[in-house]
Amino acid sequence: MVAVLPPLLSDQPPEVPQRAGLGDRFHYFRGLSGRRYLFTAVAGEDLRDFTGAVVLAARTAPTGRLAAFAMAAIDDAGRMDARDRRLVLSAGAIVLVHLLAESEAERRALLADLAQPASTTAIAA
Repeated sequence: MVAVLPPLLSDQPPEVPQRAGLGDRFHYFRGLSGRRYLFTAVAGEDLRDFTGAVVLAARTAPTGRLAAFAMAAIDDAGRMDARDRRLVLSAGAIVLVHLLAESEAERRALLADLAQPASTTAIAA
């Protein structure tokens, strides 16, 4: 199931990858719980190589941070609903994957934590 989000803004990229020149590849997104989740930017055509992942589709905001507008999960067999895949791979989207949620339950919990009620403004630290 895909969730269409009000813009969910990324936190600053992790310091170590930035110093190594990889700062534009790794991004944190903060859930409603305050927990930060690390996502890695990947080429859309490489998404088929990932299993058991949470996927965000984002665009660069005027502030330079990423604004996620949709999210979905890829199951352990590498399946994602066709509608979800189209939305995530929409024109101009930056595709990001989170690979640290090891089970379907963990992926569902992460998706729920990142999903924001329409009345809530996304604020990143």
